[in-house]
Amino acid sequence: MNRWYPWMNEITTRSMSPYKEVCFIQSIFPDGSVVRGSGTITGNNDVLTALHVIYDAEYGGKAVSVTVTPGAFVNANVGSFSAPLGTYAANSWTGISGNWDTNNDRLLSASESGRDLAVISLDVNIASLTGALAISSQTGNFVATIDGYPARGTGLMEDAGIAVYYDQYPIYRIDVGLGAGASGGPMLQYVNGAPVVRGVLSAGDTADTYSIYAALTKDNATWVNSTSAANDGLVDASTAYRSIGLGISSGSDNDDTFIQARLSYDNSNSTTVYGYKGADQIWMRGYSTSYSIQGVSGDNSVLYVADAVTGQKLYLHDVNALVFQDKTTYIMTAEQAQIARLYTVFDRIPDLDGLKYWTNLHASGTSFTDIAQTFAQTQEFATRYNSVNNSGFAEQLYSTILGRNGDASGVSFWTGQLDHGMSRGEAMVQFTNSVENQQLTQGTSGFIQVVGDSAWTNHDLVSEKGVVFGSKFSDSFNESQLWFDSSLSSHLFGYQGGDTLHLQSNAANYTRTVNGDTLVVTNTTTHQSMYLQDVDMLSFQDKNVFVLTEAQASVARLYTIFDRVPDFDGLNYWYGQMAQGMTFKDIANTFAQTSEFATLYSAVDNRSFATQLYTTVLGRAADSQGLDYWTGRLDHGMGRGEAMVQFTDSVENQHLTAGNDGFIQIVGQTDWA
Repeated sequence: MNRWYPWMNEITTRSMSPYKEVCFIQSIFPDGSVVRGSGTITGNNDVLTALHVIYDAEYGGKAVSVTVTPGAFVNANVGSFSAPLGTYAANSWTGISGNWDTNNDRLLSASESGRDLAVISLDVNIASLTGALAISSQTGNFVATIDGYPARGTGLMEDAGIAVYYDQYPIYRIDVGLGAGASGGPMLQYVNGAPVVRGVLSAGDTADTYSIYAALTKDNATWVNSTSAANDGLVDASTAYRSIGLGISSGSDNDDTFIQARLSYDNSNSTTVYGYKGADQIWMRGYSTSYSIQGVSGDNSVLYVADAVTGQKLYLHDVNALVFQDKTTYIMTAEQAQIARLYTVFDRIPDLDGLKYWTNLHASGTSFTDIAQTFAQTQEFATRYNSVNNSGFAEQLYSTILGRNGDASGVSFWTGQLDHGMSRGEAMVQFTNSVENQQLTQGTSGFIQVVGDSAWTNHDLVSEKGVVFGSKFSDSFNESQLWFDSSLSSHLFGYQGGDTLHLQSNAANYTRTVNGDTLVVTNTTTHQSMYLQDVDMLSFQDKNVFVLTEAQASVARLYTIFDRVPDFDGLNYWYGQMAQGMTFKDIANTFAQTSEFATLYSAVDNRSFATQLYTTVLGRAADSQGLDYWTGRLDHGMGRGEAMVQFTDSVENQHLTAGNDGFIQIVGQTDWA
């Protein structure tokens, strides 16, 4: 420890507990203000802090981006920052109340400090790297240690004193102070040598002679525990494939904002930034002219950015915008870039919010043609172009989009096209998407950088070496587009929605094995293995195989009553109904009441119906004993719908439908709806 202020020490060894659990927090607010704070890792993906760190009405309300850096070194006095354990954009942040400032006086009263609590939720299991500190709801006075990142400090600072408990608020007062920037940091008690968190820094005086901490007692403790438990679903089997640690700057599945100077750089001054889903941006240090940008050999989805001034090297995965001091560069697929180039018809570059809106619509199913049509129908388009004839419109397309005068033959050609029925919207797209405009918008003076994959929305897939993260919608994976790791493996997480894996060969050229909820599909030619969770259909070149739980398989087998394999959309519909509470019995009754069932079976007597069940469902002739048995059951009152289920869900039909020649693959758990 280095002594700095008379009673405040700098913690220089932050790789041990409790210092690796104490976090530097950066909050960006709606008005653009960037505020620093502190916090503590108290669960697998939980960071405990103060409400006023993530909410401030003066800055526009709730923060729009929150980043957590455990065990950081921060010295604003000399502009130093390091993140030896990585830096992480939060998925969400929740306060114990909507606004800490209940009387709008911008001052924290004792009662307001007693409710100045928030929990930040991460998409990564950060505690697997740092550990987590337990909280204590014990009351009473104690010898306290306080930690945090005050702006006046030279790093992670620590002090100690007697914490006095005031039950009515509930708060602790301690007659020492770290200062502004330490807000949200922990008040610790060492119990049998182990640190526990008893309070969260809320307020203090301007001279830093005392501090007020929200006590983690009574309702506060209940709220922290319940809020922390509520985000447990963010950590699942796929979380293990999200990189953490030194040199990693990890985003969330929402919109993230990073600052170049506060990323995690390794010993080679490099960082790998994973934006994941959402529209993610990095605020860059300088002008674009001091950076070089290029693709990475072997992966056209990764972008390499080198800062010639600082020597920092950034490897970007699914980062969508680089905000330089002089311009913004958007990182997009070739398909997404078509949308961005539409803005050149208005002689301007896109704004991030506008581009987010259109890329989200496109990812949700709106075609590029429909988006272009909307641009051509705007008031901005009408104001700029409606007052000119077709020749004037063609000349304006040249000058506005391509930034040059039209050549005579070109203007004549496009005027002729327009005179003979081409719409102005269609002509606009021909110009915005022309090779010439692609070169202009993607050049060094342009605003687009094209990559192979770029996840802008929560509909998009995130593809990395050895893993693909799906969405909560219906996804389509392709074996030919997977990036297998050195062990020839790729892990696919479909999550919710009906998800399909398209395979390159016939089913006989693959092996399938099940390990709990994971289905392993191995290509026997390439020896590449795909580890699937929540992927719902295997589309081989010769047939489809549905990946189902036992309960889901009972529904799929109902289709054998019609002597056919289910269709994907039909199954997806029924599983959606099941998720809404419809029982298997209700679904089976619906099948038995369809016109298709009536056409096949209504005109026959019970014996003939039983005979048809054998031939249609089981694909064989009925044995006499079985035929007599089912005829008797039907004659004595069994409904035909019930008999249908007895056959479709029989052990014999389970073997037929789930075998190598069948259309069902059973796993422990998979989510369709």
